[in-house]
Amino acid sequence: MSVNISSDSSIILINLDGLRKDKIDSCPNLKSFRDNNTYFSKMISVAPYTLAAHYSIFSGLYPSQNGVDAYYHMFRFKENEITTLAQLLNNAGYHTRCDVISENIIPKQGFDKITLFDKTVDYKSRHSEIINETSKHEKFFLFLHFNGIHDRLVEEVLKKYDPEANDDEYFKKIDENEIRYESFLPECDGYVKEIIKTVEKLPNKDKVVLIFFADHGASIGEKQGEKFYGVFTYDYTINSFFMIRSSLVEQKEIDAQCSILDIFPTCLEIADVNYSLEYDLEGINLLDLINDRKDEKPVFVETGGLYGYWPSPKKHNVFCVRYQNKKLIYNDTPKSWEFYNLEMDPGEISNIFDESSNEVKKFKRMLTDYLSKLGIKTKITS
Repeated sequence: MSVNISSDSSIILINLDGLRKDKIDSCPNLKSFRDNNTYFSKMISVAPYTLAAHYSIFSGLYPSQNGVDAYYHMFRFKENEITTLAQLLNNAGYHTRCDVISENIIPKQGFDKITLFDKTVDYKSRHSEIINETSKHEKFFLFLHFNGIHDRLVEEVLKKYDPEANDDEYFKKIDENEIRYESFLPECDGYVKEIIKTVEKLPNKDKVVLIFFADHGASIGEKQGEKFYGVFTYDYTINSFFMIRSSLVEQKEIDAQCSILDIFPTCLEIADVNYSLEYDLEGINLLDLINDRKDEKPVFVETGGLYGYWPSPKKHNVFCVRYQNKKLIYNDTPKSWEFYNLEMDPGEISNIFDESSNEVKKFKRMLTDYLSKLGIKTKITS
């Protein structure tokens, strides 16, 4: 049974870029929002870096399907073949707007207005003003990008430590790294507080669906070779979250695995937009999970970092399948495998990959099926 939301609901979709799920409790305002609304605690990013994640969210397709499957592939989006979320909403009469750090960070198709900010931005005042301005439209879709945590990590980690070094002091100072990361959180939580306050003052607030999510998390040095994100596919970067507030959606935590690909059909469901595409979307409507627990789908993740052990900005070279609290990782550059029981080993410390295991064989079939379906050439498929 699907949750019904008014067909004239407006949507504010906000990416808290780089916010780790395990740090929500350190953000009082976001924690309160989580605890009093619907919270999807196991949203998996299909690519643990912003460029690929954004294009997947707005296309509803995996990176290797939409063309943006590497750091240097921002201009390879298949815009003539793919209909974006913004296009479908715009065609349905929604005013569509986004505010992002770069016009290349998102597919432009379908937006009535795209505005850009720089690193000196005051997110609270800027985005509050944009919400008030955009809310004058009868129906609107607004995508806001909070990049504060990302910017601080660049300044205080990547510019402080050699990003290409894998044996430097950063990985020896987990406690210090965690304290540094937590120092970034008050700005983020203050932003959340201001956004909530702004939305609550809107005259049409009951018709506004407010969503906070993170496209990926961030490293504090847990795994040698990844100082930030986008290098590996461990849960501290790919296990994200999605929080939704609506007058017609109940308060609940959903712990079923889902994917950032599900944002596309969910927003269309909220807007009551009927659509027909020449291709199948990979995601599901998240609202269906609120009342009915669907069979969990495996989620495929792909990445190729700028830095780390196996940098690959022009081609993804690290892949994983996450399913039923277990994960198989394949690193194409050294052609190595990892397998983890996430329920028993949430930190992914003990690699229990066993070539002879029937369970591992099952996961390998799932992964190679994805690689084949998405046309990804690797050492085990080409």
